[in-house]
Amino acid sequence: MNKLFTILLLLIVVQISAQHKIGVRAGLNFSTINTDELELGEDYSRSTGFHFGINYTYNILPNFGVRGELLYVQRGATYNFIDTLQGVYNFIRPAGSFDRFAEIGRKEETIEISNGYISIPITAQWQVSPKIELFGGISLDLLVNATGRGRLDFETDEFFYVQSYDFRYNGDEAGEVPFRIGTQTVTIESDGQLLTLFRTQAAYYKLFEDEKVGNKFNLLDGHLIFGANYFINTGFYVGIRGQYGLGDITNDAQDFSVRELNPDDTFILRNDRDRSISVAVSFGFRF
Repeated sequence: MNKLFTILLLLIVVQISAQHKIGVRAGLNFSTINTDELELGEDYSRSTGFHFGINYTYNILPNFGVRGELLYVQRGATYNFIDTLQGVYNFIRPAGSFDRFAEIGRKEETIEISNGYISIPITAQWQVSPKIELFGGISLDLLVNATGRGRLDFETDEFFYVQSYDFRYNGDEAGEVPFRIGTQTVTIESDGQLLTLFRTQAAYYKLFEDEKVGNKFNLLDGHLIFGANYFINTGFYVGIRGQYGLGDITNDAQDFSVRELNPDDTFILRNDRDRSISVAVSFGFRF
């Protein structure tokens, strides 16, 4: 009787363990931003980030199940803008001044954008063979951190200067100087007047308070997911997945034209959709 009970208990444990799987996963993201309306001179190129987290799988059938994950995911892109011939606007805001003025000149700009999300993917997977698993689903992503690092080169017939970017999109305020990294300055001469500029800009330094309506990047995003895992053994696997953004990751109230201003030197808002697109390569273990 005791042997029969032990066998039944083992069978129940095996059945439960076959239905419920817990795992961990980590790897790299290769991402960019796709927009439906780039301005002349704009370009987004690929950026590299990382991801890690845990997952839970419930097998409805022996070869079919549903998986939920809790991940930290880093996505971004490299933004480039180059216009060396036609001339575009740039706001000049001298150090210690509450005012600004627009100059037309030649501009080159690069920003390495890195956004961190808490991501909750829900996927369905089909075990095609003992070695190969296919899956697809959606994710809900909550932005927890957004930064940008880069450089501005601006030149007119009167002057030339270079500034660095140290953007914290979720924390910087309008007109704020990035005192966190010091207050080095650069001097230019405009219309016969010497002007001192901060060498480093924060995310919204050139904006007035009424122009900053929210942050640059939206709080929520979502993705369509599809991919495959290859099992090296019963627990360890490598995987690849494509992730296509469903929403506009930029706040329309903070998405300005980089080429033109209104006649009164105010910003022209853009109504484009900026989607995050990425490919993730992972190593995972399931038990």
